Amino acid sequence: MWFIRFGNRCIFARKNILVATAALCSSSSSSTLAAAFSTMPSSTTSHIDKLALVLVRDRKQLVARSKGKTAFFTPGGKREGTETDEEALCRECKEELTVDLIQSTIQPYGVFSAQAFGKPEGTRVRLTCYSADYEGTLCPNEEIEELRWIASDCPTSDLTVTGIMLLEDLKSKDMVD
Repeated sequence: MWFIRFGNRCIFARKNILVATAALCSSSSSSTLAAAFSTMPSSTTSHIDKLALVLVRDRKQLVARSKGKTAFFTPGGKREGTETDEEALCRECKEELTVDLIQSTIQPYGVFSAQAFGKPEGTRVRLTCYSADYEGTLCPNEEIEELRWIASDCPTSDLTVTGIMLLEDLKSKDMVD
């Protein structure tokens, strides 16, 4: 395992999987968190950049499954146009979960990168994760078939690779059972 430090961020690699984490402080910004990965060397041919909401309640993490899919993923999605990370995350959570994120509570959690689920070999996904509070009642929209609260004993076959990495990270921080 190796570590590289960028200001208040620490990036490490383990078993050919890159993970970036950021110190949770008020000076952290979405652009610096995402920028941590842009400095890493990459031999992949394709890259998908996504944002995700890490939501933990009662020591369980919220995951979602799209209609027609088998794997659960961390709620979120891609930026549109010139959206900031916060704007895109708020829009995606409204679309997928029918809740409004409280923008003042959005905090960087970390960045995870792995082979993209269901994509050709060499297509990687970079998942920039945030935590936040929300207003409203969590409810799947028309594109989401199921929401589930999971603990660390969730079968890995139910999750994407980045989902497994995130769940392992939450467990290592004693945030989930």
